[in-house]
Amino acid sequence: MTHRFALIAGFLVALLMAQVARAEGPVTMVDDPAILAALDARGFGFAGVFAVDGEDDLKALYDEAPAYHAIVDTVAGDVAALRAEMKAGGRTLYEVTDGNVGRIMDMRWLKTAAARFRLVGVVNRLDRRDFADVQGESNCGEVRFIYRLAYSFKKNGKVLASRLPFNFNAVYSVAPDADGGCVGVAGRWTPQLDESVDAGWLVGGPLEKAGLSFRQLELNAQIVRFPSGQETEFGGQAAYLMRIFDFDGAAIIEKPLENTPDTGRLTEDAALKKRLADYISDHVAAIDLGVYEIPDEFLAKKAISWSTFGSARQANHPFTPLFQPTDFAGLDYSGLKLVRTPEALVERLDNGACQGCHQAGSTAGFHFIGLDDRTTSPLNRIEVGISPHLHAEIPRREAWLRATIDGKEPNRFRPLSFAPPAAWTDTGEVDYAPAEMAMPCLVPEDAARFGASWQCDGGTVCTPLTTASGVRTKPAQCLLPKDSKDMFSGHPCLTGSIASNAAQPFNDRYKITGQFAAFATDVSRTAYTCRPPKIGVPAGIAYRGCDDKDRAFAAFKAGKPMPSEICGLVGGKKFDTCVATNNFDQCLGGAVNRGNRPACSADHFCREDYMCQSLPPDTPGVAKVKGIGFCSPTYFIFQMRIDNHATPWASAARATMGAGFGAAEEE
Repeated sequence: MTHRFALIAGFLVALLMAQVARAEGPVTMVDDPAILAALDARGFGFAGVFAVDGEDDLKALYDEAPAYHAIVDTVAGDVAALRAEMKAGGRTLYEVTDGNVGRIMDMRWLKTAAARFRLVGVVNRLDRRDFADVQGESNCGEVRFIYRLAYSFKKNGKVLASRLPFNFNAVYSVAPDADGGCVGVAGRWTPQLDESVDAGWLVGGPLEKAGLSFRQLELNAQIVRFPSGQETEFGGQAAYLMRIFDFDGAAIIEKPLENTPDTGRLTEDAALKKRLADYISDHVAAIDLGVYEIPDEFLAKKAISWSTFGSARQANHPFTPLFQPTDFAGLDYSGLKLVRTPEALVERLDNGACQGCHQAGSTAGFHFIGLDDRTTSPLNRIEVGISPHLHAEIPRREAWLRATIDGKEPNRFRPLSFAPPAAWTDTGEVDYAPAEMAMPCLVPEDAARFGASWQCDGGTVCTPLTTASGVRTKPAQCLLPKDSKDMFSGHPCLTGSIASNAAQPFNDRYKITGQFAAFATDVSRTAYTCRPPKIGVPAGIAYRGCDDKDRAFAAFKAGKPMPSEICGLVGGKKFDTCVATNNFDQCLGGAVNRGNRPACSADHFCREDYMCQSLPPDTPGVAKVKGIGFCSPTYFIFQMRIDNHATPWASAARATMGAGFGAAEEE
């Protein structure tokens, strides 16, 4: 066995034993809802970020915390501005609608007593010390507290509860050891043999407040969604707002987004753009490493990222329209690890910007969604609360922490955000595991521009699904070869192209260009047909109906590899009708059918624009597939869409076709 494959084999064994390894090694994240609820109750709730005690519902917070009030008003202004821009571009938006038209965030969710921001994750980012060193700071990296918008209220005698795709990330700097190092700080994230990772251990150890100082509050929020009935070839669209805030008392500060260019300002100011090009040329080695901080003068304070097909969208490649490869043709790439050509340098910069990172290797524009608590309907729960990128990042962060604890120099290299997991060594080597089914890959033409890359797992071929005008790379996935006998439900079946609209990304247009799989003409329980994007499935899905063996999960056997497909839940005509009529609780109360979907788990992820949904606990035979879910199109899951939820206001009045901002009024 070669050294490379020995490392990968060892890594895969470690990955399969991840739950055990993380208990014995450094803790990289906390996502257990019970532990997080206990932390929330012990002073780590969202209201505590603003030094507010007592009630933490959003009406109370809006009334009592001037900084939160100002942040909400700023976000409302961003939403209103995008709404006006989109209306001018022919895309009118509504808070409440039963039509195939655009939907927009109802800002009342951020001011209602029925909602709060629930703590869904704590993330150890001590590895961000690498960036502190670049900035000349003396901290030991960061700890991040992730809060997700959630509501719960009674209506007609029934409790309705869900989360919404709207996250705040409270970032705290971590104080160093007395000697200025981080060995002791990193060691506090490793429980001793007689210790368990619970709220008490966290509060008395790595989350001790004396060692944390507030740095900033980061926002990532879905604010616009177009349904698949309107975007019949895209399979739907959504827009995500990204912001960073600091605050001092009542005053808020809008901070620049890390490594994210202000494309509008740079396009108009040739001298500013030239200075940015000079900075890039002078710091190419740091950019190759992935540890760099572009100066504030070049950066945006607000960004919008777009999905579906987010990895391909020109709007999510902000450096590409600014620079041509010829701008960096004279640089020496021979000694670099990843970047070997000017095209790769621009792609590396795109991937390091907020839009690039949050749409490449993400799940629905997020890297940390968090797990559901018991208040969430069984038909609205997710099985996996992190993205493929974060899953691949965990081994890198663990290796960084172990090296730091041992007093060694850590491997500081950051891969592309859509790279698969890798085996990490202190010597600087990075050995990627093969990318699994439907995970991202680089086609040979693009791979040749980069250094060490990765291969697709056995039996799959790196296949581009879409191209986009104005984008030089071709996002691709590891898929079955044409006419494969191993076809499964959920495998993509259509290719397409995107006509990019640089000025108005919401008017990007997708065109289906061909079909390459699932050629049966009708739905059956034996052959695969290609279901179209107009039903909400981007790039189409191969589909086979469930038979009796599928319903009984007969193919799932203990100790055997997980099958590619599972009899999960699919929407039907009743489901579509109740969604269209804004009848949320009926949608979740029985208007669903069974159908085959890709199987997924904490170690096997869904492809771009899909996510791992949980099987309801009353599904017959579900105990046989514990820990396994099914891949749903992202916006089939209610908690991943901002529109058409039941509302706590007295009347969810329907918006008229001519309604403006805030037209949905209470009686």
